[in-house]
Amino acid sequence: MPHAAPPNDSLPLDRFSVLCIDDNVLLVDALERRLALEPGFDQLIRVEDLADAVTLVAAHRPAIVLLDVDLPGGIDALVLLERIVALESDSRVVVLTGYPQGALISRYMSRGAWGFISKGVTSDRLIGALHRVRGGEAVIELDD
Repeated sequence: MPHAAPPNDSLPLDRFSVLCIDDNVLLVDALERRLALEPGFDQLIRVEDLADAVTLVAAHRPAIVLLDVDLPGGIDALVLLERIVALESDSRVVVLTGYPQGALISRYMSRGAWGFISKGVTSDRLIGALHRVRGGEAVIELDD
């Protein structure tokens, strides 16, 4: 069931995009299909080369940036978060991880993440959390 929430103020009222920094193609495909059901969803921007992640955020200015913690090639997700936050764009970073540990939550939220979501939550909870972040609410959604 689609959720409705206020959009990010910097975007047109009826459209929003999501940029996903995650190397799990199956998860990103499923997320894109689920987001396509949401009113106002515009596009999912896939980050193919992690070195381009910050440049893509600056170029596309998505409402939401989904950031996996466990990235390949020694890429430090916390450094990526800090670089995205430093852009001072209206994009809101939400950490999406299979490793929802208290210390990680604190570390990422204190450095500017708007949300922390476990990959084990249902798609409805994930989408609801994204809408709440778009509306200006910080969220933490963990497995039950």
